[in-house]
Amino acid sequence: MADFGMKIRVIKNISQGTKDIVAARCRLKDIKEKLDFSNALALCHGDVCDLIYASDLAQKAAGVTVFEIAGNCPQHLTCLGILGDVAAVEEAVRRIREGL
Repeated sequence: MADFGMKIRVIKNISQGTKDIVAARCRLKDIKEKLDFSNALALCHGDVCDLIYASDLAQKAAGVTVFEIAGNCPQHLTCLGILGDVAAVEEAVRRIREGL
């Protein structure tokens, strides 16, 4: 966990069960296809302001797909997913940590 209050976890070689959980909680239409073609997934949990800012940083840093993972209440953004190859996801996470 980073010291700025956002929890970030990176999963390399995503298991099928994890892909199924993410797909069930995600609003992105083609998420299953994107999960099948991605080697890494970063999960970011924090407040809405930081998550939106992190999304922008991640997309500008590397060739990644950024998407919302719905929480218990669909009206609240609580978790951000970042998909891509391992190097791109790690670069996106590095930029988020530097930027927050």
